[in-house]
Amino acid sequence: MSAINPDVDAAVRSLFAVKDYFVAEEGAAEYSVVYDERSGQNFLRLLEVLETPDYSASLYGDPERATLVVVKNPPPPTPQLRVRLSTPAFLFLLTLLSVLVTGYVVAVIFPQVAPGSSTLEMGAGFVGALAAVFGVRYLAQRFAAGRGRFSFLSYYLPNVPIFIALPTMYFLPTFGAVSFAGSPPANRNKLFDFYLVGAVAMLVVALVVALLGAGTSVILNHAQVEALSSGNQTATIQTNPSILQSGAISLSQSLGALGQVPAGGTLIFSPIEIAAWLALLLAFFNLLPAALFDGGRMGLLALGERGSRVTTAVSGLFLLLTDLPDYWVVLLLVFLMAAFPVQGDTLDSISKLSRSRRVAFAVAVVVGLLCVPIPQTFGTFQL
Repeated sequence: MSAINPDVDAAVRSLFAVKDYFVAEEGAAEYSVVYDERSGQNFLRLLEVLETPDYSASLYGDPERATLVVVKNPPPPTPQLRVRLSTPAFLFLLTLLSVLVTGYVVAVIFPQVAPGSSTLEMGAGFVGALAAVFGVRYLAQRFAAGRGRFSFLSYYLPNVPIFIALPTMYFLPTFGAVSFAGSPPANRNKLFDFYLVGAVAMLVVALVVALLGAGTSVILNHAQVEALSSGNQTATIQTNPSILQSGAISLSQSLGALGQVPAGGTLIFSPIEIAAWLALLLAFFNLLPAALFDGGRMGLLALGERGSRVTTAVSGLFLLLTDLPDYWVVLLLVFLMAAFPVQGDTLDSISKLSRSRRVAFAVAVVVGLLCVPIPQTFGTFQL
């Protein structure tokens, strides 16, 4: 039986009241500690201290019988030069291809409504806007994961577009992305923050794109709408905005970037504004408190397993009844993903989610609903 690193032992005892301990092989130690209201923060401080001697720790049990385990990290594996296409990379490439194809189609259609507009610029704007949404989401989650001291993987969910004369809802290029922690985060708060900041970052970028894209959109009077509708040319660029997107468009009008829509007229979204519409819809999917979506992970942390099952069922019912049959594919995804267990392991399994984050979860669900395109029907009732 080898002795524990004296600096590590001193760090543990400076932060926790130790009732008993024993040392295992290879310098690992198990401490029976007193758990109080400061223990959660003290555990985070201990993780910081243990980085220099390259140790890690975990805290488990319950407040009456808390156990702290400190172990020496194994040496990193020897890097090997291998080139292979991983599942996350493959799904990302499929999603990127779908976004590119969708961008090309909407960019080709838009000049029929707005003669003189550049197909290349509109297509690049569409792809760039969605790339910014996903890029900022990834960077935000990477920052949160770094603060929580864990790794993660993101899996993109591509859709195969069907380009027919139907609203954009019917050919979403992607259903967004779901993220998984590759190693246990420090505690539940850090894991919750990881999911929340990704959704917030996506939402902020989507609103910025909506504000900028409104200025590139086109206002048609009644006669122009009738002429174009007879050829069905606006079918793929007429969308029903969400409350948040409507607010961004109104702000753009108040700033003078977009004129007012006349009586009988129509606002035709540019490809950039369509990208904002899609991004807000993806933000809704991201915040949806169901199954393996990020909102469902936050729901598990805030409400527990039973509450998570309830929110998943309610989310499925909402998708089933709203604008039939627009969301039926997402409904299938929800229940397929619900079959997989949601992992929420953390290094500190005793500390609970903070009250402020429980409130943040409720606010996130409400904001997610504001990202949904304003429904035309609910169930079989016209709204």
